[in-house]
Amino acid sequence: MFKQIIKQIAIVSATCALAFTTLGGSVNAAENAKTPTWGAWKTTTITYKTNVSSKYYKGVWKNAVKSWNKVGVVELVPAKSGEKADITLTSSNSLKTKGDDLAGYTNYSYYQKSDNNEIVSATSTLNKKLLNKYNYTKTQRTNVATHEIGHALGLSHSKSEASVMYASERYASIDQQDKVALEQAYNN
Repeated sequence: MFKQIIKQIAIVSATCALAFTTLGGSVNAAENAKTPTWGAWKTTTITYKTNVSSKYYKGVWKNAVKSWNKVGVVELVPAKSGEKADITLTSSNSLKTKGDDLAGYTNYSYYQKSDNNEIVSATSTLNKKLLNKYNYTKTQRTNVATHEIGHALGLSHSKSEASVMYASERYASIDQQDKVALEQAYNN
């Protein structure tokens, strides 16, 4: 009887130790899976224009815009005719920065502030030549476009491969950590 009680205590102790270890591991994983931010627009309504002639790439950008609008933190709206857009969405036959051939790139201007930089303009570009060379699907191109709009909204690269903001990711879409980062950037 005594041996049976000791065995039960050992099983319960091992189960508790495993639960605490797993819980601690998932908390650490969640802490590491943060999408950092570097700035935000002054308002949550941000205008954009798609500056591409290709119907295909217009569709890619449109899908990426829809993805960010679904998050519900910011509202990306088309700029009115003749109005300067906050974000310009475009494509190019090549993109090289510091010698690297990139799938996409975002260039932005901002006012440096102590609490959160204020973005004042951005241009996100997709590299058609590279996307074609590596046979990106339309979904993968949309993920790259979504990543670039994320930069235009003030998000930095995430260390998590599950994040659309991972530096070299074409397979991931917007993740919970991306949504949380956007909420933190715009709810300050």
